[in-house]
Amino acid sequence: MGKQVGSSGNTGGTNPNMGANANAKNDGAAAFKAQIEELAAVSAEATNRSMLLRTVTTQLTTVKKVADERVQ
Repeated sequence: MGKQVGSSGNTGGTNPNMGANANAKNDGAAAFKAQIEELAAVSAEATNRSMLLRTVTTQLTTVKKVADERVQ
């Protein structure tokens, strides 16, 4: 027998691409989460380096001021 008019021919009632779309969406979400975690780690490392640089700069400025006072 032939198909009925207006039927999709898919007797399961679900779109076969829905599973692939859900997997792609989940993969995209996982990739995004991984990128955000990496960004947070890099940001924390940059903050630590910035604080270290600020500490070293402050120490060098203090040493320079002491040396300038000795010269006077």
